[in-house]
Amino acid sequence: MIMVEKTKEIPNNPGIYIFKSNGKIIYVGKAKNLKKRISSYFSSRSSEKAKQIVSEANKLEYIMVSNEREALLLEANLIYANKPKFNVLLKDTRVYPYVVFTKDEFPYIEITHDKLPDAIGPFTSVHFLKTLIEIIQPILQIRNCNYDLAKIKRPCIEYGMKRCSAPCVGFISKEEYVKRIELARSFLTGNSEELKKWIEEKISLYSKREMFESALRLKRMYEKLEWFLQDQGVELPESVSLDVIAIESGIAVLLKVRNGMMLAKLEFEINGNYDDFMKLYYVRNEEIVDKIVVKERFKGMSEWSKILSTRIKIADNDMEKHLVSIACKNLQDHVKSSEFINKSLKRLQSLLSLNAPPKFIEGIDISHTHGNLTVASVVTFEDGKPNKKFYRKYKLSNLTKIDDFESMRQIVRRRYSKHAVPDLILIDGGKGQVNAVKNSLQEIRVDAKIVGLAKEDERIVFPDERPDLHLKMDDGALRIIIAVRDEAHRFATSYHYSLRDKDMIKSELDSIQGIGQKRKKLLLKTFKSINGIKKASFEDIKKVIGEKLAQKLVQSLGKF
Repeated sequence: MIMVEKTKEIPNNPGIYIFKSNGKIIYVGKAKNLKKRISSYFSSRSSEKAKQIVSEANKLEYIMVSNEREALLLEANLIYANKPKFNVLLKDTRVYPYVVFTKDEFPYIEITHDKLPDAIGPFTSVHFLKTLIEIIQPILQIRNCNYDLAKIKRPCIEYGMKRCSAPCVGFISKEEYVKRIELARSFLTGNSEELKKWIEEKISLYSKREMFESALRLKRMYEKLEWFLQDQGVELPESVSLDVIAIESGIAVLLKVRNGMMLAKLEFEINGNYDDFMKLYYVRNEEIVDKIVVKERFKGMSEWSKILSTRIKIADNDMEKHLVSIACKNLQDHVKSSEFINKSLKRLQSLLSLNAPPKFIEGIDISHTHGNLTVASVVTFEDGKPNKKFYRKYKLSNLTKIDDFESMRQIVRRRYSKHAVPDLILIDGGKGQVNAVKNSLQEIRVDAKIVGLAKEDERIVFPDERPDLHLKMDDGALRIIIAVRDEAHRFATSYHYSLRDKDMIKSELDSIQGIGQKRKKLLLKTFKSINGIKKASFEDIKKVIGEKLAQKLVQSLGKF
């Protein structure tokens, strides 16, 4: 425990203070006056939380700064980096996507889940982000490949499909390409007006030059863009840029509106209030807009307006009130979902005789085609929700026939001889698979809670003498187990299909003269799989690889 006498040495300057226990940060705070603030922790009138921090800490450190904003920034960064047990924390409910433009001479767009310094976002989902990119791709014709352009001698089929401007062979100047990149960047930050104006100017130019087909093509794309913007579910003036925040029951919802377009609906878990959210979200160099609308007034609202140099306010017109109602609806849906999940996890604890509600559940599934290309997936659910950053996929070797038991044994040995076991392992299978996993864990001397889910009747199976457990389909505990099983199955089969498609493409497309690696890659990218190619029409295939090769391809694949 820290000695009280040491507080006498602390200066009266502003700064941050850090309580540590055995070298680990357990609390970070800021203060206008370090000496007064830290001394309060050792007062007889200190809060229960302060007393607990002092009782656990064995070291106290402080850092002096020039002003309160510096203290806020340093405090927020230390909390984010160390996640101290006694601090209020802000946690994304899922991993959100960002977009970045590469540093190439002719950049292209990449989607990432890492918040890089120059990243745009976050966006609500990868699907939403891909939709945005898909809308602007044929309009601006930004390259979508990562090839070394210096090695390319002629444009690829993407140019022929009018989806790329072919900077690789000089069909567009660097100045014009950079202008299009800036239009894409502007659109992805919510400003659609610049792009719409550019399209209108192009349509007018094509019409004057009697390039009516090009003008009509752009006009249709313009209409698609307008349709998408109107389909956002919120009709807002194009001048509107603001954030809307609602917090309740440990959940925060943030709506990001930029230039009249709702770019994201983000959800966070927070064991604090609006004051904490401002510090943990905005102080860490997040994009700050001119106006932040909050559901309700909070203490320190005017001070935060000054700190962030923005206007924080309660909704006072119909548009803002409508946006707050959308945030509140999302908030209530999430709160209800969280309450249901928490209740279901507690029921799982009781039903499966666990020591606590399972925070981490891992699901394992095997996928193959008649014993070929056998793969396994491990998916992780944290607090009842998928956490995809922990997902893993495995190729299984030395399997010459269908053997799910040996497959399970292999994956368990590989997984849990290197990784910590979760609170619960779920196997997609019955008693045989569960026992195979139990025996494999015993071989590597790992103790874990295991259950299986039998497919035929969604029956929970145990690796011991306990009878199988039959639950109603609407039982929350069963719903979580089924969700884990289904996700493991989806992840395993998608990996297996990707390997199978590559294998089939090698075997079925390599024999067709004229279809090399680039065209194979383009076919797979366009039609997603070998089955997608088989289902595609002749006209669609012709657009990708030309008429002669399309005829060869459909004949080879037995379409005619």
